[in-house]
Amino acid sequence: MSHGRRQLIFSFGFLLILLLNASIAYSQDAQERSISTSIAGMEQLLMSEKILINTVERYVEELQAKVNSLKNLVTVLKTENDKALQDPEKYLHNPLNGFSLIRRMHNDWNNIELFMAKPVGESYIEVIKKYRHEMPTTNDISEASEAIHRLQTTYDMKIDDVVKGILNGKQYDAKLSAVDCYFMGLHLFAKKSYYQAGFWLYNAIELYENSDYNKIIDYGLDKPNALYGEVLVKQLRFNDALIVLKKASSLRPNDAALLSRKNEIELQTKTYTGAPISYPKPNPTAYEKGCRGQYVNIPSNLYCIYNTTTSAFLRLAPLKMELLQLEPYMVLFHDIISDKEILDLQKLARPNLKRATVFSKTEGKSQIVEKRTSKFSWFQDNTSQTTIRLNQRIRDMTGFDIEGSEMLQVMNYGLGGHYDTHFDYFNVSDTADIVKLNGNRIATVLFYMSDVEQGGATVFPNIRTAVFPRKGTAVMWYNLDNKVEGDWRTLHAACPVIVGSKWVCNKWIRSKAQIFRKPCYI
Repeated sequence: MSHGRRQLIFSFGFLLILLLNASIAYSQDAQERSISTSIAGMEQLLMSEKILINTVERYVEELQAKVNSLKNLVTVLKTENDKALQDPEKYLHNPLNGFSLIRRMHNDWNNIELFMAKPVGESYIEVIKKYRHEMPTTNDISEASEAIHRLQTTYDMKIDDVVKGILNGKQYDAKLSAVDCYFMGLHLFAKKSYYQAGFWLYNAIELYENSDYNKIIDYGLDKPNALYGEVLVKQLRFNDALIVLKKASSLRPNDAALLSRKNEIELQTKTYTGAPISYPKPNPTAYEKGCRGQYVNIPSNLYCIYNTTTSAFLRLAPLKMELLQLEPYMVLFHDIISDKEILDLQKLARPNLKRATVFSKTEGKSQIVEKRTSKFSWFQDNTSQTTIRLNQRIRDMTGFDIEGSEMLQVMNYGLGGHYDTHFDYFNVSDTADIVKLNGNRIATVLFYMSDVEQGGATVFPNIRTAVFPRKGTAVMWYNLDNKVEGDWRTLHAACPVIVGSKWVCNKWIRSKAQIFRKPCYI
C-alpha cells in the first residue's frame, strides 16, 4: 500500500473517530437537551449531520487531491529512476542527468517530505469541533436506547423483528445495524436487564460485517462477543459463555484481562452444576393492553351527538361530540381544531420547546423523570388570535369558566415518547398551596394535533378505555367527582409513539371558578 493511501485511510479514520468521540461527549446539561424526547428537536440533528457529512466529503476530496499529487509525483520520479537503473553508468555519463539527480536528492526530497507531513483538512476538522455542542451526549444515547426498549416491551415486539424494521407487525424501510444492536445490549446490560440484552448482542454478532466503516469507528467483533459472554455468565449459562469468550479472546489475543476471564469461566463450567436462570414471560398490564389496542372493540351503548346545549353559541354552530364514558364523564370531539390553527400552534411552540417535567412531592418542585418523555411549551391565553379562539372554544366545549385555569400547553413527543400512568388532579395533601387559590383540576381537554401512524394512544386502564390520536379531534374528561375529590378512575397514560410525531395541546381547567357553572356538588 502506498504511503499516500495509508495516510488517506489514517486521516479519514482519525476524522470519523473524532466524530464518534464527540458524539458521546457529555459536554452539556442533559436535562436541557434531551434530544430524543421531541421529534421537532431531532429534526435539527439531521440538518447538523448533513453539514458534517458534507464536511467529511470535502475533507476526503482534499485528501484525495493530495494522494493524486503524490501518485503523479511517483510516476514522474519512477520513470526517470527506472530509466537510470537500466544502465546506471551510461546514465550518469551525461552531466545533465548527474546534475538533476544531485539536485533532486538535495532539494526535492526535502520538500516532498514536508508535503507528505503537512496536515490536510484542518479547517474541516475545526468545523466538526464547532458542532460538538450540538452532538448527542451520553445521556441522549441512554434515553434513545431506553426508548427503543420501551417500544419493544410495551408492544411485545420481538427483538429480531425490531432489528429488521418490523414494528408492531408492519415492515418499514429501516433497520438497525450491528453497532446499533451492540449499543442496545450495552444499555440493557448496564440496567441489569440481562435476558433482553442477550437478544440484542446476539443480533450484533450475527449482523457484524468486516467493513471499512467498522474498522474506522473501531468496532470489532470482539466487543459484542466479550459482552455477550458476560450476559450469559449473568444467566448462569457458563458453557455457552465459555464458547463466546473463547471467540472474543481469539479476536483480542493480547488482552490479558479477557484471557483471565475466559479461564475463570472455564473453571465455572467444571464446578457449577445448577440450572440456568429462567425468565418467564410476564403478563401484560392493563396499561399495556390498552396500548396494544385491546380496548378498542369493547361493546358500548354510548353514541354520537351534535352538542348544541353547552353554550348559547353552539345553537348556531353545534359540535360533533362522541360520548365515551359517563362515569367518569368523558367525550371525544371531532373536527374541533383546524389545520391552520394547528400549524400556528406548532410554529409558536417549536422555538420554545423544553423537556416536560413531573411534580415531585419530596423535592417540592417539578423535575425531569424517565416516566415522561416529551417536550412542551406554555402559552398565555392571549398569546395570539389562535390561542384566544381556542380558549373560547374550550368554554363552548366544556361549559366551564376557564378564569384562573392553567395556560395552554403544546407538547411534542419524541423517540418512543410516552407519559406513564398518572392522575391530572393534584393530591391536595401534598400540593395544598397549588390548589388553594384556583382549586384542583376539575377537567382536562386534550387536542390531538397530528395523526400518529402507530402507537401514542391515551389509555385509561381502570375503565378499559383507549383514545388513539387523530388529527383535529379532542378528548375531554372530568378529573374530580361531585365532591370535588380526585376520581381514581381517571388514571391514564400516553402510550409510547411507535412511528410518527405526536403533537397535542392540553388545557387543565381549575374548579373554583365553576361555583356557578357546576353548583351541584354533594
